[in-house]
Amino acid sequence: MVRILEEEVRALDSSLSILTPPLIDTLYIGGGTPSVVPPTILRSFLERIFTSLPNIPAENTIEANPESFSLEFLQVIRDFPINRLSLGIQTFQPSFFPLLHRNSSPEINRKALDLVQEQWDRKLSIDLLYGIPGSTVKEALIDLEVAIRYHPHHISLYYLTPEENTRYGERIRKGELKLLSSFQEEKIRKTLLGRAKEFGYRQYEISNLAFPGEECKHNLRYWELRPYLGIGPSAVSTLPGIGNRILRITETSDLEQYGGQRDEQIQRNWEEIPPKVFLKEVFLMGLRTVFGIQRDSFLRMFGEIVEEVIPQTIQKYKRYFTMEKTRLTLTNEGRWWLNRILIDLFDEIDRFPNRIRCVWPV
Repeated sequence: MVRILEEEVRALDSSLSILTPPLIDTLYIGGGTPSVVPPTILRSFLERIFTSLPNIPAENTIEANPESFSLEFLQVIRDFPINRLSLGIQTFQPSFFPLLHRNSSPEINRKALDLVQEQWDRKLSIDLLYGIPGSTVKEALIDLEVAIRYHPHHISLYYLTPEENTRYGERIRKGELKLLSSFQEEKIRKTLLGRAKEFGYRQYEISNLAFPGEECKHNLRYWELRPYLGIGPSAVSTLPGIGNRILRITETSDLEQYGGQRDEQIQRNWEEIPPKVFLKEVFLMGLRTVFGIQRDSFLRMFGEIVEEVIPQTIQKYKRYFTMEKTRLTLTNEGRWWLNRILIDLFDEIDRFPNRIRCVWPV
């Protein structure tokens, strides 16, 4: 663990010396479970991170899981300008923890949230899962309402999807567990979104809700496809290269290799993103959010008017699109059909007669 953290600090210093960013807007410490790091090691790590940065970002988030959450962890992060805690609650239904292979429980989740309520006076984000096999609308609603009692500023509602090479995914493949039907999934999702709205939460992305003004700025950078730097095993960066090149860099997932070698020996996957592929990503990410595709930035980036790139898709799904003066968005119902819309949208981009050029970032 120490070797990994040491390498992450060294890689951050090296990257910042090359990129020389004038300012960093957001910092996200996660993608793993920072709460499992021993407090003294975590304190040293955070000290070195914030010393390395050219400025204190406006938004600094750290992830934690309830089963490794502690007062000592909170005491450490309170001593730093971390202003957003993201807690992976997932569910309060006792029967689902064995199914998800989590060493947690409703009691552990509530204990963590009680500690947050007593000891944390900054922003709180809570992650919840819905669509667990065998779950009902009532159970999903209970999960949401228990979470809301702790007044989180931000809630993520993720649909549980089976991943390859996981025990859960294997059980789905073998037919031991049955996924919810699309009708059941939609019913649960709409019920949760409606209930959250009653408490003042606004859905600003397919899976994310927040009080107005409390949206996660870090995630918005991804959805708006602005440059970002990822540090650590399996981390991904998307950065501008020379001559308007768009580079995506993926770090090795091999922990031994990452923590035991010098920078020049670490395996990295360097990929140049072609303009047409990046154009698809702009639609893929932008249409996930209520902010949609910004007309002026799209025009500056691609030299094209957004409607003139995908006129057939807009015509086919016109009841799902909202064309405002400054942006193109999907309706709430349209975002439910995003995957279906993107199939036709990508096909139309593949047939686009003009050569796609891209100036990025804008």
